[in-house]
Amino acid sequence: MIDKFQEHFDEQEVQMLSIESESSEWEERLKSIETEAAFYSKLLNSGFSEDLKLKINLEDSNYLKNHLKSMREINDFHLKTFQDYKIKQEGLKECDDVQYENFYLKDHLIFKQTLIKHFKVFREFKSLIYKYIEINFGK
Repeated sequence: MIDKFQEHFDEQEVQMLSIESESSEWEERLKSIETEAAFYSKLLNSGFSEDLKLKINLEDSNYLKNHLKSMREINDFHLKTFQDYKIKQEGLKECDDVQYENFYLKDHLIFKQTLIKHFKVFREFKSLIYKYIEINFGK
């Protein structure tokens, strides 16, 4: 992103470059979560524990499956919300109204906080899956 800055950019243009960079990162992370969650879902539902004749804690397994389903639904919601956000972002590029610009920036910061929390919750959930796999299959 830093290579996109030019000396003649004003504060608003620099801010837009920053927002665009963050937005690209968010989209990439949301899509990555979608891919990872699909993988974990297939893994947990694959029956590999039965194939390996492993005795697993079904309560833990069911909890992870249900929680993963919820995480996928939440991530899908954020992906859809992100598409709406991108449309608003395009509108901001055309905007000359300071009041609208301030509204958009406030909206951006709220959305940013929401996604940061979502990314953190998913990282914590992945840790649970890793621990579950290690406990049940790392022996």
